[in-house]
Amino acid sequence: MVFVVNMELSMGAGKVAAQVGHAAIGLYQLMQERPAHRDIVNQWDEQGAKKVVLQGPNTDQLLELHALALSLELPTYLVQDAGRTQIPAGSHTVLAIMGEEEMVNQVTGQLKLLN
Repeated sequence: MVFVVNMELSMGAGKVAAQVGHAAIGLYQLMQERPAHRDIVNQWDEQGAKKVVLQGPNTDQLLELHALALSLELPTYLVQDAGRTQIPAGSHTVLAIMGEEEMVNQVTGQLKLLN
């Protein structure tokens, strides 16, 4: 499972952690609801449930990555913030993507790890 954090929003560490958590749970639940994706989730879980968090420069790129992932038929979940704390309501904070590593790398391979 790969997470792309929208760095343009300048979220604090706690906010980023919460948003990545929302993305993980959202994508996991979405995939459990779709029979075609359950095998992917089970395989991911059996292989150690690897998670990678990357930096996305801005909202526009996050949306472009989302569209590319969807065009490759990769399961995705895009978090929109409720706006109760640091950032405006509706802000796209984190994109979660799951699938075969080589397919996901077609979408996120050029991004840097979040540090």
